[in-house]
Amino acid sequence: MSDHVRIRRDWIDVRHEYLQADGKWMTAKCAEPGFCRECNRDGERQPLEFISKAWVPGVDELRAARIIIAAHLYIPVKLADDDAVLRATDFRRLWIAFHLERLTGLPIADADVLAARTIGDLISLVAMQEAA
Repeated sequence: MSDHVRIRRDWIDVRHEYLQADGKWMTAKCAEPGFCRECNRDGERQPLEFISKAWVPGVDELRAARIIIAAHLYIPVKLADDDAVLRATDFRRLWIAFHLERLTGLPIADADVLAARTIGDLISLVAMQEAA
């Protein structure tokens, strides 16, 4: 990613922002397929539809976290093992964190998500939040 592009995550969503000539940051439309040049370049797509199963009442929080991660990585949930290597762009990792925060209702640090190397590392962030 170049110096004039940054990733921003807040309580609304995760998006790319572009530095304009006047020094202000303009928000991209990452949620709309084809409208963000960084998402297009990186091949970012919306998570698989089964992500909605994470918010079904009665689903265990750790199971829901595994569903969210699998939906973002385009893999079946049964392949989302703890020792599986996490291959995702920084944008995708922050998007996963955004959904995990919505699931738990507690903040997850960007640095922790970006440092995660395996799916188990991300799951442990939710487990730590649950224990607190």
